[in-house]
Amino acid sequence: MVGILNWNQKEDTLKCLDSLRRVEDPALHIVLVDNGSSDGSVAAVKSDYPEVVILANHTNRGCAGGRNDLLKYFLATKLPYLIFLDNDAMVRPDTIARLVQEIKASPDIGVLGLRAYYDDRPNVFWSRGGACLDPGTGKFTGLGQKEEDRGQYACMEEVDSVPGGFTFLKREVAEKVPVMDERYFIYYEDSDWCMRVKKAGFRIFTSANASVSHRVSASLGMESPRFYYYRTRNRFLFMRENAPEHFRLFSKYFFYSELPRRMRTLFLSRQYRQMWGCLLGVYDFWKGSWYVCGRKSLGA
Repeated sequence: MVGILNWNQKEDTLKCLDSLRRVEDPALHIVLVDNGSSDGSVAAVKSDYPEVVILANHTNRGCAGGRNDLLKYFLATKLPYLIFLDNDAMVRPDTIARLVQEIKASPDIGVLGLRAYYDDRPNVFWSRGGACLDPGTGKFTGLGQKEEDRGQYACMEEVDSVPGGFTFLKREVAEKVPVMDERYFIYYEDSDWCMRVKKAGFRIFTSANASVSHRVSASLGMESPRFYYYRTRNRFLFMRENAPEHFRLFSKYFFYSELPRRMRTLFLSRQYRQMWGCLLGVYDFWKGSWYVCGRKSLGA
């Protein structure tokens, strides 16, 4: 099963679905969760891709809520695999066949991360398929972003997390870890889920052969005030939940090193609302304010 999220990105979604029609698998089952779009996405998909199952939400449930809808639907079927696919990705005809071949190679592999290349730079990685957590800083390192593909990631490698929209998993994983934590809403919900998958006894690897191209049209807009808000708030939540023994070290690093550097950079570039987003993210973490951000001061 292929699970896709959409929120007011009709054109990207239609291009993604077009690429899926060329996949070398006649039994492909595609499910689209629409998070309350107002741009005619649902009508367009119904018209152009009647084979797609549409789960239409009345409101935006975020990445976590939308993928929980997909997990629930998947578990109600008897399908063996699920791929979470960003709607701004385009698969190759053999992408899914390669993933199935790789995940069958080892019974303890539960999740694979797809290699993603920039759509306009087809030999440059957006992601090599996953990354590893540095518990001292709360950062995921080794993603390979913006690196030219010189064959340096030519084999499967074990990682801590894979990007949510480029995730391939087998049924047993969904049965043991059937929900994402909706407190995150967007950002870090995928990494939190991956950490729980590992605790459930599965291993997570990058794919050596399966790839997609990525148009990189971020849902919130990269560098928006809300982007900084969610990334800051959720990073603290993720570290508290998944690396509590390192939380004090991470907090020291963030407040004494990263935050001053980030504030200075944003101030010099006159991104004052982005600065406010960072500070509110920290405040709402300590306050315990989760889910969707309702703060009007950060804009839409």
